[in-house]
Amino acid sequence: MAESRPLNEEERTELVAYLDGELDAQAARAVEAKLNLDPQTRHEAQTLSNTWAMLDYLPRAEPTPAFTSRTLERVSAYRPVVAPPVRKRSWRPLVLGMGWAAAVLLAGLVGFGSVRSTLRRERATVPPVERVDVDQHLVRDLRVIENKRLYEQVDDIDFLRKLDDPDLFGDDG
Repeated sequence: MAESRPLNEEERTELVAYLDGELDAQAARAVEAKLNLDPQTRHEAQTLSNTWAMLDYLPRAEPTPAFTSRTLERVSAYRPVVAPPVRKRSWRPLVLGMGWAAAVLLAGLVGFGSVRSTLRRERATVPPVERVDVDQHLVRDLRVIENKRLYEQVDDIDFLRKLDDPDLFGDDG
């Protein structure tokens, strides 16, 4: 029987995560498939499982009764608790914020009004388009509209102009 290689660190980490129940369903199925196919992985999983079971038999360390008080004394010695100074509230930030809000609102209203009046003036100066003109444009450009999908494939308009040269393919006569 061929000798199998030991598990690398990534495989061992994935196996530990599987035994702890930390993997999602897809990754867990992949590890289970590997356990079914690879005896080395199966042996490693059994060894890890037995090791963790033995940890339950070790005596538990109990902290001393003074442990909590000593820890809190040391922590408080490093970082003394100081109340932040009480600051008087000032009316200036409130007035400043309201001033900015009013300025933004005023700028928005002026911009809206100017755009609206500009659009009104433009509408008044543009002559109404007749339906006949639109139809004539569509009929004139019918070949372009019909072949639009072919023209989309061309990156350069100069290429199309060169193709339109009558000397390239001869006359259409």
